Amino acid sequence: MRLQNRSRVPKKLQLISLMDVVFLLLLFFLVSVFFSSMPNEERKLFVPTPKNEPGYAQVLVQLIDDNSFFYIDPSMTEQLVREITEIDGRTYMSAAQRLSEKKQLLLQRNVFALTSKGSIVNNLRPKLETLVQTANNHPEEKYFVIIRCPDDIPYAAVIDVIQILSRARYKNIQYGCLGGTIADIQNSKSIEKKLVNEDGAIRRNVVIQF
Repeated sequence: MRLQNRSRVPKKLQLISLMDVVFLLLLFFLVSVFFSSMPNEERKLFVPTPKNEPGYAQVLVQLIDDNSFFYIDPSMTEQLVREITEIDGRTYMSAAQRLSEKKQLLLQRNVFALTSKGSIVNNLRPKLETLVQTANNHPEEKYFVIIRCPDDIPYAAVIDVIQILSRARYKNIQYGCLGGTIADIQNSKSIEKKLVNEDGAIRRNVVIQF
C-alpha cells in the first residue's frame, strides 16, 4: 500500500512576541543604566517603620486629611509645657476635665491648614524647611521626626515630607513613618509634661499616650 506524504505547511517565525520581549529588555537596560548613574543619595529612599512600642521624637507630623495637618516641634514644646503645667495646677478640676483641657489645647494650637484658601501654598513646607535649616546650623544635634498618616491619604503625601527632610546637609534628621489618625490624639489616655536630662541639658517634653 502506498502512503502519501502530507504536504507540510512551512512555519513562519512570529515576530510580534519577539519584538515585545526585545522592547522590554531594552527598557530594562535603559532604566538600569539610568539608575546606576544616579548619586548614592538618590538611589534609595529609606522609610523606616517604628515598632509598636513607646517612642520619642522631637517633631510630630500628623497628616489629618487633604486640607490640614497636626504639627509639634521643639519651638512649640516650651510653650506647651508651660500651659500643661498651668492646667495641671487646676486642682479644682477632675483628672478627666484636665485631660480634656489638654486635648483642646493641643488641637487648637497645633492643627494647621495644609493649603491656604484659593492658593496652592503648602503651609507644612516652610515648617519642615525651617527644621532642615536648624539641623544644618547645628550639625552636632540629631532630630527624629515621626510622620503619621491615615490609610485614606495617598502615600505620596508622606514622600513629599521625606524629600524635604532628606535635604539635611549633615544627615542628622532621622524619621519614622507609621499609620495613624488624629483620632488617636483626640482619644489619648494622657498628656503629660516630662523633663529629660540629655547630655547635661534639661529639656522639656510633652508625652502623649495613645
